[in-house]
Amino acid sequence: MKVDVSDAVDLDQRLDDLFAGRPDGFVAAREALVKDLKREGRSDDAASVHALRRPTVAVAGINQMARARPDQLAALVAAGADVESRQHSGPDGRDELRAASRRRRALLDELTEVAATLTGRPESTRTNIAATLDAASLDAALQDDLGRGRLTAELATPVRFFGELADDAPGPRSPRVTKRPAPVAPARDELAARRAATALADARTRAEEAEDELRDADTGVRDAQDQLDAAHRRVADLEEALADSRRAVIDAKRQVTEATRVQTRTRAGQRRADAALRVAERRAEEADA
Repeated sequence: MKVDVSDAVDLDQRLDDLFAGRPDGFVAAREALVKDLKREGRSDDAASVHALRRPTVAVAGINQMARARPDQLAALVAAGADVESRQHSGPDGRDELRAASRRRRALLDELTEVAATLTGRPESTRTNIAATLDAASLDAALQDDLGRGRLTAELATPVRFFGELADDAPGPRSPRVTKRPAPVAPARDELAARRAATALADARTRAEEAEDELRDADTGVRDAQDQLDAAHRRVADLEEALADSRRAVIDAKRQVTEATRVQTRTRAGQRRADAALRVAERRAEEADA
């Protein structure tokens, strides 16, 4: 069957308008679009649009973020591919893998916060946004919908422990309603392995960073202990100097007391000598008379 390119372009624009709206008005806008398509005789397109699920608040936040930050979102997808490409680089590439994982995590954290803020309910949506954004950015079958801001369902974090894929982890996908050829999704086992490898690299990076932080903390404790020991030594020296000073004060007081006694005796002797001098002078005057 011949594909009408103009219809595909028209539907693309209508879908952009549909997903750009508020989530609480999605159903009404979707059904209005379905009616328009049926009226235009485009029953296949109408059925595809009718099958679209209303995005949750968290997913709507991601869709809004995709329109507001397209370059950063593309960088997140590219960062995931970069981490995957470095998985088998061996020990020589560990530093590069660690840096790539850190860059991806920083982008994921930043875009999660942007999307959560756009929902108006960041505290209740942040966790689901992070999990959905993490999974969709690594899934080649969802990356187009993610970039266009057309996700419809939340995704669970695919990794349970040490990179293992959860058996019951859902993998919902937005229905394809455009006339573009749909990308071929990788086999589920391959996709699970890619996600697990990326998560494992991220976990290793976090563990290595934690080890670095622990070493820094140990060094800080040792430095602080050295400073404390030095302070104790200074206190001991000061206490010893204080004791010496107190002994010196006691000796000085004793010397002052003794000098005061000598001074008292000397003054008494001076008064007696003065009295004797006056008597001798008076007697000398009497003798001359």
